Amino acid sequence: MPAVLVRVLLASQHGFAAVDPVLAELGEARRALAYSDITLDHALLSATDGFAPALLRGFREALDDGAEVVVTLDADGQHDPRQIPDLVRHHIAHRSGLTIGSRWTRGGSSPGTGAARTLLSRTGNATVKAFTGARGVSDSTTSFRVYSPEVVRLLLDESLPSETYGFFSAMVAIIQAHGFAVDEVPIQFRPRHAGGAQIEQHDLREFAASLPAVRRHVHSIRRTMRSNQSVWAQRNPQLRAQAATGESMFGATEELAQLSDADRFLTWIADTLEPHLGRRVLEVGAGVGAIATKLAMAGHDVVAIEPAANVFPDLERRTLGLSGLQARQVTSQALLDEGASASFDSVVYVSVLEHIRDDVDELRTAFQLLQPGGTLALFVPAMPSLYGSLDFKSGHYRRYDRELLRQVVADAGFEQQHITYMDLVGVVPYFLMYRLLDVKTLDSGSSRIYDSLIVPISRFIESRVGAPAVGKNLVAVARRPLGSNQPA
Repeated sequence: MPAVLVRVLLASQHGFAAVDPVLAELGEARRALAYSDITLDHALLSATDGFAPALLRGFREALDDGAEVVVTLDADGQHDPRQIPDLVRHHIAHRSGLTIGSRWTRGGSSPGTGAARTLLSRTGNATVKAFTGARGVSDSTTSFRVYSPEVVRLLLDESLPSETYGFFSAMVAIIQAHGFAVDEVPIQFRPRHAGGAQIEQHDLREFAASLPAVRRHVHSIRRTMRSNQSVWAQRNPQLRAQAATGESMFGATEELAQLSDADRFLTWIADTLEPHLGRRVLEVGAGVGAIATKLAMAGHDVVAIEPAANVFPDLERRTLGLSGLQARQVTSQALLDEGASASFDSVVYVSVLEHIRDDVDELRTAFQLLQPGGTLALFVPAMPSLYGSLDFKSGHYRRYDRELLRQVVADAGFEQQHITYMDLVGVVPYFLMYRLLDVKTLDSGSSRIYDSLIVPISRFIESRVGAPAVGKNLVAVARRPLGSNQPA
């Protein structure tokens, strides 16, 4: 197994006046890793034009040389290179995007730092968190850091502040906004071996002046991540991205089985969609057939397709011999390739679109499968802020808000009829279970409580007051325009 190459970037604004003892300590770190699968090398970066330009040059060279981990630290002795092995091991074990060597986290220390400097550092960190929304970081201005190559590439494409303290603090908020995990490991921070200017008033002014722009940029990134969470999800170390192919194995079969037994919830979905459907219905991603069965029993002729090889046998078994229902292990595109263009009055997706990386392209296939004037019915998870552990496990690329779903439907060529939220009461328990408590599975007990208690209450309220302003799910109905051709 090849060794992991770790590139250590040593930057100095003072001509490397104190670099010899730092290099000696770096040698000790290298020897400490001699019998591991981690190899250290280093590069000296003259930062006479500032830390930011120097480190960006070092980042590019590290990637060009094949570095799999990049470490930055002060070359004037404030950071002890002998702590690099602990930071790197933690970084690799936790699959972090960025690992910070922190003097202020539990277990860290900063001997020799005066009260005024300590107050300034802690105040600066609190200001960064307040302005940018950076979370869980106690030492956002330090340069002792470990980076994944994905984060290094991201930073090379970002517009970061040029002044040193703004450069390092902006990194934290931007990296988190893009979905990467930022961790801290305690270190001992010490006075420089030699040289080094004190923080001056113009440094503080430049740092403060950079924060509003960083705040706006971070908010812009978060809006993008909320609109489509697939990239964010793949960067989170908790996640295992599921390939978005018709042949993929569905990754949450236990949860699918539990939901297929939630009869009140499924009946609510079917009752909501059924009035908008024509006689001949295609359900894409039918799972084990819970919705398809209800639609067939309501008098529709249903073709239920399910491409996942570990799900289709249950669909076939449960629907065998049921009048008005045909089950097939095929994708929507394969069905179209067979010559099924304009074959259906309605196409239905229930808890499917969120599993598909290119949702617009999928709906364009549905467009072609529909007759002109035919209807598209969608049931999807809503509220990106609810994206949690169950979404992770289930391979969801996103949870939708109204605007995103409206845009996806329009981009696929459909005319929207209505988009409404559903299941207001289910929002809080879902947030508590799968976002706050990070529960990894949907067990039978939770499913029964939800189906027997929460669903009836939520459905009763919405039957009296109408569609809520927010909800755990979104329902959309759209139409292929009469006389329309294949969408561009």
